[in-house]
Amino acid sequence: MRVLGEMVHVSRSGALIFRGREYPPLYAEVVTRSGERVGRVVDIIGPASHPYFVVVPEREPDSRILEEARAGRLYVKKEERRRSFGKGGRVQRQVS
Repeated sequence: MRVLGEMVHVSRSGALIFRGREYPPLYAEVVTRSGERVGRVVDIIGPASHPYFVVVPEREPDSRILEEARAGRLYVKKEERRRSFGKGGRVQRQVS
């Protein structure tokens, strides 16, 4: 697991906006240290040198989750990479 970054804002729609240095994969799962699912990374915005990550929570985040997010204790869960072979080819799962 990698640290997602520092939470900078909660949007009107309820999305959590983070600022970080390392790009997480799109649609990567965001979890707490204990493994509780928070949401998914749905967009990467801003300049390449200081990107922002948009995380859509699965449910309304409670105060504990927001506290962990502000303290920088949310993580990107390492996912399996998917590899496709050609146009319309089958997808094979690879663990890295």
